[in-house]
Amino acid sequence: MPTEDTTLPSDSASVAASTNGEKPDIRWDTLQDRLRLSVVSISSSHSFYFGHAGVGSSYATGFVVDAEQGIILSNRHVMGPGPSFHKATFFNNQELFLQPTYYDPIHDFAFFRYDPADLKNSFVPKEIKLAPEKARSGMEFRIVGNNANEKMSVHQGELSQLDRNAPDYGANSYVDFNTFYYQASSTSYSGSSGSPVVDIEGNAVALNAGSGCGSSSSFFLPLERVVYAFEYVRRWEIPPRGTLQAVFKHITHVQAAHLGLDPEAAAREGVRADATTGVLSVDKILPGGPADGKLEVGDIIIGVEGKPSPVFTELFEVIDSSVGKQVSLRVFSHGEFKTVIVDVMDLYDITPSQFLSIGGATLHNLSLQLAFYSSARIAGVYIAWSGCGFFLNSDIGHRKVIQAVNGISTPDLPTLMNVLNRVGRDDPIVVKVIDHRDPRDEAVFVTRLPSLCIPGQVFTRSKVTGFWSREPYLGMSKLGDAVPALVNGFAQSVTFDSASGEAAVDAAVGLAQSIEYAVVSISSNSVCPASGQYNLTETGSGFIVCKQRGIVLCSTRLVRNPTSILSIMFLGLVSVPATLAFVHPLYPVAFLKYNPVRLHGADNDVDRQLVELDLSSFGNVAVANARLAVGSRGTVLMGKPNGGLEVVPTSVSGRRQLSTNTCSACLDQRFYNTEVFSLSPEPDSSTGDLGVVCDTNSCIRGLWVCLPCCYHDRAKRNYVGLDVLLLLPALESLRASDVSPDVVRVLDVEFKRLTLETGKVLGVGSSHIRELAQASPVQRGVFMVCNVLRKRQADTVSLEIGDVVLKVGDKRAWHMDDLACLRDSDKAELTVVRNGQEILLTVPTTSLAGKHTRRVIYWAGMLLQEPHLTVLGQATCPWLNVFSSFVMAGSPIDRELHGVNFFITEIDGHPILTLDDVANVAREIKSPDVEEFNRNVASGQRLRGGKIPGRFVKVSLVKLTGEKKVVSLHTHDLYNPSWQIHRGPLISDDWVWERL
Repeated sequence: MPTEDTTLPSDSASVAASTNGEKPDIRWDTLQDRLRLSVVSISSSHSFYFGHAGVGSSYATGFVVDAEQGIILSNRHVMGPGPSFHKATFFNNQELFLQPTYYDPIHDFAFFRYDPADLKNSFVPKEIKLAPEKARSGMEFRIVGNNANEKMSVHQGELSQLDRNAPDYGANSYVDFNTFYYQASSTSYSGSSGSPVVDIEGNAVALNAGSGCGSSSSFFLPLERVVYAFEYVRRWEIPPRGTLQAVFKHITHVQAAHLGLDPEAAAREGVRADATTGVLSVDKILPGGPADGKLEVGDIIIGVEGKPSPVFTELFEVIDSSVGKQVSLRVFSHGEFKTVIVDVMDLYDITPSQFLSIGGATLHNLSLQLAFYSSARIAGVYIAWSGCGFFLNSDIGHRKVIQAVNGISTPDLPTLMNVLNRVGRDDPIVVKVIDHRDPRDEAVFVTRLPSLCIPGQVFTRSKVTGFWSREPYLGMSKLGDAVPALVNGFAQSVTFDSASGEAAVDAAVGLAQSIEYAVVSISSNSVCPASGQYNLTETGSGFIVCKQRGIVLCSTRLVRNPTSILSIMFLGLVSVPATLAFVHPLYPVAFLKYNPVRLHGADNDVDRQLVELDLSSFGNVAVANARLAVGSRGTVLMGKPNGGLEVVPTSVSGRRQLSTNTCSACLDQRFYNTEVFSLSPEPDSSTGDLGVVCDTNSCIRGLWVCLPCCYHDRAKRNYVGLDVLLLLPALESLRASDVSPDVVRVLDVEFKRLTLETGKVLGVGSSHIRELAQASPVQRGVFMVCNVLRKRQADTVSLEIGDVVLKVGDKRAWHMDDLACLRDSDKAELTVVRNGQEILLTVPTTSLAGKHTRRVIYWAGMLLQEPHLTVLGQATCPWLNVFSSFVMAGSPIDRELHGVNFFITEIDGHPILTLDDVANVAREIKSPDVEEFNRNVASGQRLRGGKIPGRFVKVSLVKLTGEKKVVSLHTHDLYNPSWQIHRGPLISDDWVWERL
């Protein structure tokens, strides 16, 4: 993306020489004061990915070129090709919304409109005249712009190069071509994009566009084609723009001679080396375009329509005036001169003005801009953004081009939508894609639209106003039959012989053969960001732990986002949907729920072949002694994502307290007060998520679990061993009831294990020390409170930092787990050493039931929910009930407040105590004219200025540190409608989407 910079430092006392060498009457400082009445600061918010353009909020510059009609000139990359809204701040600090009237399909300029009648206090901006003919090398200039978001910064410089080819900003950024650029040295920075480059007379001679990375080079767009388009825009017309689907570049006469063009022969053709700095040559030709087969890369353009030695402006004056016709080009090709007749195509026909938003993805036609780098054919549907992995279960990513769906070619978006109209919701589809940057990179994948996703919409840009209208897209909306889905193209025969384990020599191998049919593959795809996690697509493995009830155990790495739409594949044959039944708040495991009925009658008797893990049987070992001791030998059976097991002999090398840190950016789940074990050697399980650890008697005693990692470091994989007995209460509850388990109560503190010597120093009595010393070395220690996670009221008995907890009731705290998870009581009787004295405390416990996210509201760009567990542990302020866990880039709140993780306390004067309050306020302040505005845009009605549906509201919030803030935002209901998703209290309840 071009950097939004290029403004130059001012010297307000300088006096420039005029073109004839005489001192002018107007000094630069006087001129700068006048320019401030013309220049505006522009803040932009882009809500959708479109082409090269991303989402987010930014700031830039524009200037008035028609005060009577209210027309402002700025850059194309400032406006952006997709849906966006913009606000202009004038010199007197008046703010007006702007209408994105027109952007050039290729060149970096755009025109906004405002309603002059909306300006108050008799303020009338000054126009800046466009005078491209006054640009000359060595000319001193000034730029007044919004440099680094510092309003009305003034910079100076001298034009140095006037015939530079368009700058290259990189393959994934917007690029300009088929035009000259001016170059100058500048100290400008982001925000000066769209600034006028003016001479001493106050005329704009160029438009500030971008700058070079790591250098002081600034790039300015010449204004010849801007002036051409401006005359049409003033008349509310669309300037004709033609294309040959060819890219030209400027080369010097010397370079042309190196390519075989004899100077004398060129002179006879009318090329005057003394009057021009070079000629145009063909740099790229897109396959299937008008120039394909007519021109060749390396051809030199000698003339157009009989006029010799054209530059960019002269060439495209002819092309733009010949849309739908033909142009005659005189070229030098393969050592000879020849005349070529080429059809001129309408450039707007290959400039996307419509896109489909579906399943979190943004899809539109491939454009000339996107095909530029690889010289690809302009055909296919571009994935501008894949959202949650495009469709469910796919990881294709964005910046790909869809070539076909279900074997049907999809050359454009309407064809693709027609194909998808015949596909049901949750039905598998086969998609063929290529990389638009490398057509050799092809892929075919099977995907599906999840049963729950934000409803599809088709957005269409109005050529009259520049706003986008929306309409529902009903394709893929019909739910398929509730039957198992075969994901393979054929049925593979799989048999299971229960006697195979008896024939095995090694017990672990026999166990592996028995539980291989308990391994499942899990796909997770989130509906929206929630609980500090972004849109995630994950795949991994799990184990069936209750076949009758349909309960599967997996690592929380797969379900970090609670809005995940889950799919479980059995034996590589049948895939069925699942719900998130329970995420353990203390340990890195989760339970999923599927409907076993959906497996009945599936091909190959899948249901009959499946088995379940028995986690509650420890053989002859008592439950109290079920923890694996350090040094004990065993075997890890690691489930593979694609099915099967990896069998690894190992031994327990140590036990320790698990402690993980929380990323302040995404507030991922943190684990503490958890005792885990280590294995040596560790299984080489870089692709597996969960395994079972068996003792020498083939009894399952532990789990080998992949820890969830921060979104910003998703490739990182750390594993820990977890005792199975810790999970039994939750599993028993899930076996017995469809209600989310209430089996975890905590003390709201974090513990740290200390040595007995340190415990003695802190006042632990000698009788306790002697008893603890009789235990194994792993159990020798005491537990001290090192952090209080929730501040209690002053009159409430609570633990304090430095307390050493010895007993819970009459039971000795041998393990960390004895203090971490307390059950069946809202109070705990504790034996505590405080300040060297042993005391008895009765402290309240906190239930963690109901702390799992089951409702998310989207309003004004914020995703609001009840605070999740990590927030409760991180907040230093009192707990509040409405928490913003994510801010959408380019949304109304994003342009006013950068950052996430705060509590909402008030919206527009309404106290916010619950999520119901948010929903009620969202319905109440919704703009009543949004649908009328949408219809007017869709019908092509001419609008006056940039007034958009929505209203300004005041939002009060509290950060996790307790800092209070108040912001004002405009809701902008057209591109940011409010909605919510929610699920019921049962573990089998799925997510439901609802518009507010």
